[in-house]
Amino acid sequence: MNIIIFEDNNTRYLRPFTINHASFEVRCGAFRNIERYTFLDDIDKITLIVRDSLKDIIQERYPTFNVNPEIVPKGVCINGTFIINKEKFNIIKNLENYSYKGKLISFYSNKDFQLNNFLSYIKDASLVTKEVNINNISYLWDALQYSKDCIIHDFKYFKNQNNFKLDSSAVTNNLENIYFGENSIIKGGALLDASRGPIIIDQYAVVGNGAVIEGPVYVGKNTVISPRAIIKQNTSIGPMCKVGGEISSSIIHAYSNKVHEGFLGNSYIGEWVNIGAGTNNSNLKNNYSTVKFDFGDGEFDTKEQFLGTMIGDYTRLGILTMLNTGTYIGFGSNVFGGNFQKKFIDSFSWGDDKQVDLEKLILTIKKMKDRRKQVLSETEINFIKKLYS
Repeated sequence: MNIIIFEDNNTRYLRPFTINHASFEVRCGAFRNIERYTFLDDIDKITLIVRDSLKDIIQERYPTFNVNPEIVPKGVCINGTFIINKEKFNIIKNLENYSYKGKLISFYSNKDFQLNNFLSYIKDASLVTKEVNINNISYLWDALQYSKDCIIHDFKYFKNQNNFKLDSSAVTNNLENIYFGENSIIKGGALLDASRGPIIIDQYAVVGNGAVIEGPVYVGKNTVISPRAIIKQNTSIGPMCKVGGEISSSIIHAYSNKVHEGFLGNSYIGEWVNIGAGTNNSNLKNNYSTVKFDFGDGEFDTKEQFLGTMIGDYTRLGILTMLNTGTYIGFGSNVFGGNFQKKFIDSFSWGDDKQVDLEKLILTIKKMKDRRKQVLSETEINFIKKLYS
């Protein structure tokens, strides 16, 4: 069976993450949406349909998939913002059209399509659909809401290894609800409490001395939890991160750092973000009203009482930075200064009212990646330059 994963026209409301990522790359629980398709059976080929501006970098990230081919093959076409696990896929693979609350989930195409006709056909496909309840990430904070259920569901995909180190002074609560990946290390005095949900410590992850983790929590491969860190419920931390301080109900993508003291709550953090020591975000207004959010075209009411900050890739926050409830920070910004920051900080911002120097930013990113033995590709450099201009 062919699977075609497509972006719909809602990607602007998943910003700043979707500035340089496709909607199906959103993380919720232990996996990004696109990773969940690796657990499905009877998949012959996966095709990805994305905005033209993302085609080259998505093709580079997923070289085994066909991205924006001139001819889209027949098969099951699935909206990348929906969280599709095995159980849900078994429903929608029945060669019909499905939606949830008026939003198209999937449709079956029995013919090949020209790429330029594909997205227009989606509008027709949504006219006649069956209703099925599948969680949809329309805004990044939806991923935060679904995180608990996803971590609980994802736990079953992890089978315990024997090759890990659990210090004799570490404390575990509800041990059968904790997964220790191969070569993971739990150091002395750490407390892992899985009484209210599972804890997944993936391969080569390190939990530092005296750290506290309260499930449900996912800690990604090669991620380091600092000594005395407090990682609270409904938090998902991607691979190759370094985190510390207090983190609650947040999602952090790969290669991002929040090593030092400071609070991060109800927030969504992209890749290669660095959060300075003592930085804190507010996730609850003093009057307990719902949080308003601004994508750059005016505030609207999120209907959420708890909401922190959404930060795009390659953004750096200076020490002791203070972030208000519902703060938007774009791609490649350098945020610093006293008092609370603005609630909308555009991409490539430098301080309060300046813009980063493009060549210096690219040089900084190269240095960041070199420290992790990664390379900034020419494809991504070209993308950053186009975005900047």
